[in-house]
Amino acid sequence: MRLSEITKKLEKTFPRDMAESWDNVGLLVGERNKDIKKIQISLDATEGVIEEAVKNKVDLIITHHPLIFSPLKAVNDSTMLGKKIIKLIKNDIALYSMHTNIDSAENGLNRYIAELIGAKESKIISQHYRDIYKLAIYVPKESYLEVIRKIQDMGVSLEGYDGVSYSTECLERYKLSGEEDVYTINNMKIEVIGEKSKMFQVLNEIRKIHSYDEVAYEIFSIENKYIDGGIGRFFSLENPLSFKDYVEFIKEKLSIEALRIVAANEEKQIKKVAVINGSGMSFLKKIKKLDVDVFITGDIKYHEALDAAEEGLDLIDLGHYESEHFFNHLVKDELFEFKDVEIKVINEKPIFKYR
Repeated sequence: MRLSEITKKLEKTFPRDMAESWDNVGLLVGERNKDIKKIQISLDATEGVIEEAVKNKVDLIITHHPLIFSPLKAVNDSTMLGKKIIKLIKNDIALYSMHTNIDSAENGLNRYIAELIGAKESKIISQHYRDIYKLAIYVPKESYLEVIRKIQDMGVSLEGYDGVSYSTECLERYKLSGEEDVYTINNMKIEVIGEKSKMFQVLNEIRKIHSYDEVAYEIFSIENKYIDGGIGRFFSLENPLSFKDYVEFIKEKLSIEALRIVAANEEKQIKKVAVINGSGMSFLKKIKKLDVDVFITGDIKYHEALDAAEEGLDLIDLGHYESEHFFNHLVKDELFEFKDVEIKVINEKPIFKYR
C-alpha cells in the first residue's frame, strides 16, 4: 500500500485545510510513494515511541501532535528534535500528523469525546468554514459526456454530495487573427464547486481529454459559506446529574482515576455541557456566551480557572493526554479497509502522575 493512498483516505475524512492556521499537519517526514506494510499510531512522537517503531520495523508513524511545529533552521544531533528526525530518516520511517484537523472534523475527536461523556446530539462551539472555489469550463458538445464522467471520477464532494455539476448551453464566437469572418461553436459550460486545490486537479484532468489546445475556463472564489466541522462541542444531557455524579460518570467513561475540578457547589445540577479536547481555554469567551453549566477541557492554568470561577463557570480538567489518547480509535476506523497493513498502537504513559 502506497503512503499516498493512506493519506488520501485520511484526508478525505480529516481534511488538512481544517487545521488551525498555527498548526502543522500532514506528511512531516518521508516520501509519498513509499510502500507501507506496518503502521504505528501514537499520540506523540517521543524518543521512546520512535525507538519502538524502529524495533518493530514500522514504515509509518501516525501521530496526533506534530513533531515539527516551528520552522527549522537546522536538523542535527545537537537537539532532541534533530535527533528524532535523523532517526526517522535513517530508519526509513515516515511521519504523518493529524492535529486540529482531526479535532475539528465533523466526525472527529471533539465529537467522539462529547459522545463518550453523554452527548446524543451536539453542536459546534467554533465553526470552521471551508474556502470554496468554482470552476467553470467550456467544452464542445461532443466532449460533454466524457468531461462529466471525468468530474464524477475525480471525487469532487461537498456537503455530502459527490460529483455535483451544472451545465448550460452556450455559443462561442471568435475570429482568427487577420481574418474578418466570425466563427461560432455550440459549447457547453460546465460548473463545479469545491476546494481550490481540487478545482485545479479537475482542470488538469479535463485538459488531458479536451479537444482544444487552449482550454477556456475560470476559477474563482465564491462567497458561499460551508460549515465543515469546527472546534469543540456543546450539548445537553438527557438526564441531568449533580456535578459530583457527572464527574464520576466522566471518570468511568474515560477511564480516568482523578480529575481537577473548579466548582463552587458539587451538588449543582448539570444539564448543558461544553467540551474541547486538549487545551481549550483560549475559547473561554465563546464558552461563556453558551451559558453552559460546565466546561470540560485540559491544561487549565491557575488564572484561567480563577477568572472562570469568579464568573460562575464550573470547570473539569481532564488532562491533555487523557482527553486525546482516543485519537487512535478514529485512525484505525479510517484505515480498516487496508487489510494488508499491520497497525499497532504505541503510547507512552501520561506525563503527569496523580497520587
